[in-house]
Amino acid sequence: MKTMKKLMAMLMMVGMVFAFPACGSDDDDEKFQDPNEIYDNVLTEGQWSESGNKLIYTHSYASAQYQEKWIFTMSNGVCTAMEAQITCGSSQVAEMVYQGYIQEPTEGVQVSRDGKVITVKYVGDTQPYIGMTKEEIKNLIDTVFGAA
Repeated sequence: MKTMKKLMAMLMMVGMVFAFPACGSDDDDEKFQDPNEIYDNVLTEGQWSESGNKLIYTHSYASAQYQEKWIFTMSNGVCTAMEAQITCGSSQVAEMVYQGYIQEPTEGVQVSRDGKVITVKYVGDTQPYIGMTKEEIKNLIDTVFGAA
């Protein structure tokens, strides 16, 4: 039995020796942005816009090619629905972000993906922003993202 354990340990070491050369870097490869590092990038100044009954906040992370657009549906002066559209720099990053959402599902949140765009819809009256006024939403978002 001890001989078998030693043999297995030796085979694992040999495998590791051959695995290291395969991990070398190649300058010709496209740089891949880890979605976990997105928030370490510089956040561009957010912009507010309105279209019909929609209040829209858009911001991006400069070096990550990552943009978020938050769309608040307003009715009678309060938010009745909210969705976020996340546009990633590549389909690879979009898939990783999408998998993060669906691996830990949240009640009242519907997530879909189309290429580089992930849509997160918040449904139900217990979700963030639902029932808030336009000014309350703007103040909250501007405070969180450090807008002037």
